[in-house]
Amino acid sequence: MQVKKIMACAASLLGRRDLCGWLEGEGGVDEDGLRRDAEQMLRCYNLTENEAALDYIPLRKREKVCSDGLILFAALSHTPAEIIAVYGESGEKLPFRVTEEGIAVRRGSAEVYYRARPAVKEAEDDSDYPNGERFLALGTACEFALMEGMLDRAAELDARYKDALAAAAKSKCVQTKARRWI
Repeated sequence: MQVKKIMACAASLLGRRDLCGWLEGEGGVDEDGLRRDAEQMLRCYNLTENEAALDYIPLRKREKVCSDGLILFAALSHTPAEIIAVYGESGEKLPFRVTEEGIAVRRGSAEVYYRARPAVKEAEDDSDYPNGERFLALGTACEFALMEGMLDRAAELDARYKDALAAAAKSKCVQTKARRWI
């Protein structure tokens, strides 16, 4: 989903119909004020997506790269937050060491499995969570309410945000094994 639509949902959760309409292209009376609020809402969105990725629902990536003894972080399509494993051509796990510049691993083809840090988004970009509009909108609204000093509303939204995050993490990450009857 597009970031701008998530921001409009967050504005709607806060009762900011003026900001919601402005984000949806309807214009508004105070263009400068709405632009400032939209920029702040975008900062709140980026904070929320980063928090979700690093603390609750990791963005896991796998990439095949060629190593000359060091795989530079810049060679990966996303910024890694944690390197989970490196695999060789035949699927064997390779020993590796994380350095300041990248991943030290033997020469040859390798597949890097890592947790990614989301990139900073603009309003026209798409979210890294295709089905995460609910928890992202709630988290964005909560952050915005905190920044605007609406502490009671922020507390309410925070509880809903944490519940939505837990539900999303459970549905995405937890897989149950089939039961066997003896």
